[in-house]
Amino acid sequence: MAVFPSREWVEAVLEAAEKSEKHKEAAKDWEGDFLCMIGGDAEFLRDLSRREVMEGFMGFMDMMPVEARKKYKGTPMGNVFEKNLGVSLNASIKELNVGEMLDKTSKLSTADLKGASLYFWADFWHGSVRAMKPVPPGEHEDAAFKLSGTYSTWKMMVSGKQDTIRLVMSNKLKLEGDMSYIVGHMKAVVSLTKEVFAGVPID
Repeated sequence: MAVFPSREWVEAVLEAAEKSEKHKEAAKDWEGDFLCMIGGDAEFLRDLSRREVMEGFMGFMDMMPVEARKKYKGTPMGNVFEKNLGVSLNASIKELNVGEMLDKTSKLSTADLKGASLYFWADFWHGSVRAMKPVPPGEHEDAAFKLSGTYSTWKMMVSGKQDTIRLVMSNKLKLEGDMSYIVGHMKAVVSLTKEVFAGVPID
């Protein structure tokens, strides 16, 4: 199983997409990338108290070059790093002391996470995933689609426990973009959840 979000989760999703013939067929006509936003919430805070989740989260952030990570400066998530956790956005994440991070996380409240968000970009193209990576705020704003929701909602979606379309229809996920295109390619959207995201068990 993989921690969401983490480097291992991204790699496993890319592998699941490559192996799924069902997804390749269902999404063979799909063209369009997504800018995705994961909002911090109470469940995110609870999960961060677990070492494996903290390590996964830091590994996810480490996928970004330092110059990209610095773009979080002054944002709610950047403030969590620098003010609450005492971690410079310039720091070498691999050298951080996870034990100290966990201790400082135990002192955080959900109020500290207000407005704090993580971003990742995924480029889906004719049944393949050409790229998936964490990005800083302000990048890929020209993506064909934008999908945003809380961490707990994202976990329900990527685990396959909740259908993406139902989450959007219930306003738990916010989807921006050409909705007529989405409706015309419903099989691709459903396949993305069931065959790719849910194809990767998360812890």
